[in-house]
Amino acid sequence: NTSAYQHILDFRSENGGENVVEYRVFVSHVDNDDSNGDQSVDEQLYRTYTTSDFTVNPETGNLGMTINFPFAGISDDLGIDINAISPGDFFQFRSELILDDDRVFSQSNTNATINGPAFGALFNWRVNATCPLPDDLFVGDYTLSYDLLDGNGFGESLVPGTVTLRTVNGSTTLREFDAVILDVFGGFAVTPRMDFICEIVAMQTVNCNVGCGSPNIFIRPADDAPQDITDDSVIVVNYTEDGGACGYSALRTMRLVKNN
Repeated sequence: NTSAYQHILDFRSENGGENVVEYRVFVSHVDNDDSNGDQSVDEQLYRTYTTSDFTVNPETGNLGMTINFPFAGISDDLGIDINAISPGDFFQFRSELILDDDRVFSQSNTNATINGPAFGALFNWRVNATCPLPDDLFVGDYTLSYDLLDGNGFGESLVPGTVTLRTVNGSTTLREFDAVILDVFGGFAVTPRMDFICEIVAMQTVNCNVGCGSPNIFIRPADDAPQDITDDSVIVVNYTEDGGACGYSALRTMRLVKNN
């Protein structure tokens, strides 16, 4: 009842966001619990923000705004009984940016350079009804290996061996570790993140900051893998290695076994 999703928008353009006329937010709800009926809701336009809603960010000088969506408020607006929302259910958000020349930008027509860490153009995001983890679970040294490395790409991904999982500030469900990708080319540092969403574990999108030009190679989530969040001895997670300008898409199934 008290949780919420919040982020700060900073419109970066040649005139500091003065050419942004609308910011639209769409939302859907996915019900993954069959025991209490289907409360899934198809995508609908949830909020439209216009120039009257934008203010100047004092740190950057750009126009923007802070959006805040209380969990209970979203449920009420979509006609969902909040008491029937279960861990594993989630709200899927999608946003669009409309400029004064009628151009519309979204995840589907924005390349990885803009979506990456340099600009952080977060058009789509998912808010999970989740199960907080204690800080001492899914942390420590693990041995990384692969159950599946398909033949696409360069034939390798993250370098197998010992990695150390740690918590992520501000999150009760994320874990990250330092790794090396593409050892065949000398190796490049990367920090993968995983989200433990009750009965599943999902890889997060990561810019590897290396590639064959623009866009870079990205690690992206694939099908969610089942996970017993009371047992941190083994983690199996699926992800896709998106080769960007290298021109490939490779499926990976990574296995992490805790070192005793």
